Amino acid sequence: MCLSTAYMNSGNEQTEIMKDIARIEAEGQGFWLINLFGEKKFVEGSIQSADLLDGCLVLVGNSDTLSRQRPLSASGEG
Repeated sequence: MCLSTAYMNSGNEQTEIMKDIARIEAEGQGFWLINLFGEKKFVEGSIQSADLLDGCLVLVGNSDTLSRQRPLSASGEG
């Protein structure tokens, strides 16, 4: 099973966002990351690289992108 890990590249720092990603959906200025367990997280930014063989997704955003990540609420709305 090939699942991915997403990282946010913010300047000189790379931060892990989510593991076990099974699906990625583009929406507006970002992406919904959906893991194996159905948990969702929205991250603003763009894809810098995607290594599907190694299961590594690197997103790039501005300096406050990590503070604007939003998980899907229990009601199903972000």
